Amino acid sequence: MLESFWTLLDSPGAINPLQASYFAKVNGILMQKKAADMVEFVKSQPKSIPNILVHVGNSSIAELLLKIISLEEIPEGQGIVPWLSGQGLIPSLVERLDPNLDIETHNTAAQTLLDIIAVSYQNAGPSDQEDGTPLNFGGGNALVDELKSEAMMRKIFGYMLDKTAQNATSSLSSGVIIMIELIRRYCSEIEQAEFQQHQFQTQMVQGSRPNEFGILPSPEKIKSLSSDLNDLLKVIGEKVEEFSFLLEHPRNLVRIDFFYLWKLGLTVPQQLADTTIGRILPLGCERLRTCELFAEILHLQYLYFSSPLFERLVFGDLIEEDEAVKNVMDIVEEGPFPEGLSRGLEGMSLKRSKGDRNVADELAVISDLLVRAKVLPTCLSLFFVFPWNNFLHSVVYDMIAKVFNTYSFTSQSSNFAPVGPDGNEIIPLPGEEGVLTPLEIKMKEVSVVFKKLVISILVHGNLTVSIANAQRRNDYEVEQPKGVRLGYMGHLTYIADEVTKLTEKCIDDFDQDVLEMVNSDDWQEYLSGVLNETKDRDRQPLGGVRPTHTGQSTNFGKIDETDIPPLGAAPPPKKELNTGVSQQSASAKDVDSDEDDELVMKPSELHAGGDVASDQMARFMCQVMVSDFPDRGMLGDDDDDDASGLGQAIEEELMLDEYGFEMETQFHDKVSSISFNDDDSSKITESTDTDSNTSPERSPNIAETSSPLHKQVLVADDDDDGPERGAVNSGTSGVSTALVT
Repeated sequence: MLESFWTLLDSPGAINPLQASYFAKVNGILMQKKAADMVEFVKSQPKSIPNILVHVGNSSIAELLLKIISLEEIPEGQGIVPWLSGQGLIPSLVERLDPNLDIETHNTAAQTLLDIIAVSYQNAGPSDQEDGTPLNFGGGNALVDELKSEAMMRKIFGYMLDKTAQNATSSLSSGVIIMIELIRRYCSEIEQAEFQQHQFQTQMVQGSRPNEFGILPSPEKIKSLSSDLNDLLKVIGEKVEEFSFLLEHPRNLVRIDFFYLWKLGLTVPQQLADTTIGRILPLGCERLRTCELFAEILHLQYLYFSSPLFERLVFGDLIEEDEAVKNVMDIVEEGPFPEGLSRGLEGMSLKRSKGDRNVADELAVISDLLVRAKVLPTCLSLFFVFPWNNFLHSVVYDMIAKVFNTYSFTSQSSNFAPVGPDGNEIIPLPGEEGVLTPLEIKMKEVSVVFKKLVISILVHGNLTVSIANAQRRNDYEVEQPKGVRLGYMGHLTYIADEVTKLTEKCIDDFDQDVLEMVNSDDWQEYLSGVLNETKDRDRQPLGGVRPTHTGQSTNFGKIDETDIPPLGAAPPPKKELNTGVSQQSASAKDVDSDEDDELVMKPSELHAGGDVASDQMARFMCQVMVSDFPDRGMLGDDDDDDASGLGQAIEEELMLDEYGFEMETQFHDKVSSISFNDDDSSKITESTDTDSNTSPERSPNIAETSSPLHKQVLVADDDDDGPERGAVNSGTSGVSTALVT
């Protein structure tokens, strides 16, 4: 039945996506439930992999292929990856990058290879020895190793640099993406090994028990990392000259010397592209991808040469791991760790593998070739020729920063003193002081190579002069009508900052040519003027300091006794509103003024009571709530149970003009949230009267104070205090207050 089911893949044409999804789902479940049987079935089908590759452009079929590869991680699926390698899976996919094929085929093959790389590294867990201890071998599997082989690399780069094929640009773009992914996976493996060694050193120094030291990166792991990318880097080194030519003569544009025409101010009309800033000459995908490839190599150089594992990666691995670990255990059993613990770990010293090339050697060769081909000056020229391509700006800045940082690290001898696995410097034996170790000699060789790269950027790329001229060009553009800053100005500031840091650390290492450039008047003027101003502006908080209201206390949450008005003070005179409501409010106030006088308590009487502190806090909280909203009014007089209600008190308290503005407020541009007119006044009065008459026993007694914008709330002593003394709804829109007892 499975054989009949798999005949779906025999169709040479495209498969219905719905049928393909069901097919992949059923096979995925069978692989989970009957993994061993499915592995045997897939292996027994002579055309299973070729048929899958025919339809690999279908996402469901591509997912099925990845599930088959993932079977390697379970016991029932052991051996599926070598079998797939024997079926020619990787060569078949690489052949689909042929520049004579269509772009869609390139994209499908590249995406499938990327997925295989991701799944292979994800499933590449450490296998176990017979005694159960794990082994840390290199990442990936047989499929990835085949992809990184010299034969596959030469075929891919041959497709990428084909000069006559129609879709060579697509092949180059797909190939660069694959190379970048392989390099990044390798960098992740190095970082993982660094973390393992760091854990071992930390637990050793902390005095943990020997069985808690963790696992050092094994000799097999180090050996794999030391030469894992040799073939890829070797082929790239051979193709540096061709890539350099592509930077100046991209194939996706008309084959003329347009790069230098652009530098001379001449353009070819048919090559211009319409953009949001007008018609400009495009950068092109080929040049951008080439810059990204070189930037990734420079990033690998920085990570590799600054790695704590560099000594082990370059000179080999431990002579005898068992003996070295035994020496460590002897030190642990002796007691506290003495200063310079690495001296007792000399059994873990490294030996150099003669005749074997490693990644460091290949990187050094590539660096020298980059200098000869003037790749970095060319990329820097593109940076200034295309001021609006931020993808290019980011890549070029990353290249310059990695070169400068790598040289700064390798040129300082304190960074590559020999250390032991515990992280402490190895103390030279008597009579060996001043003798350079193999690591120091190697680092000096690397430093010389990277010094050439730095000089290539500064001198051949004329970096400081280009930065100063770009600043002048930007100033001119800004001064034009509707002028804006050029697109590279942000990255230009970062590059200038990197130059400044390099010269501060390593200025004594360079010759007269570099000194003249960094000490020129234009560069010094730029540093002391524009760069310092830009850095000072960037240090300021985004949006400035937090604004505060005028007259509002900045000590929020703190009680200032001077802000509390005296009790019983008479209110200031108020302006009458141009409505009939004010007359009703005034009449209501005259009727019950005698009762208000009885409720106004003297300060001496309040201080004699027991609730003075709580009353003061209540008044203060009311004042704080009002001060947070300077354009809103608060409660006014509320004389007695028969008064006209809370709405009239609010009208009296708010001093509004006929347009609804608060007369005394400083915020004249804001409209009060409470406004009255002749039509609404009667409704408000009726609403408040209804609220006050329905529950007269709950109406609080309000006394006047000297606050200009609101009244302080005083609660008269009442034996019937209960839960009904809560929030009072004024009956007007959006106005309410709380009585604090």
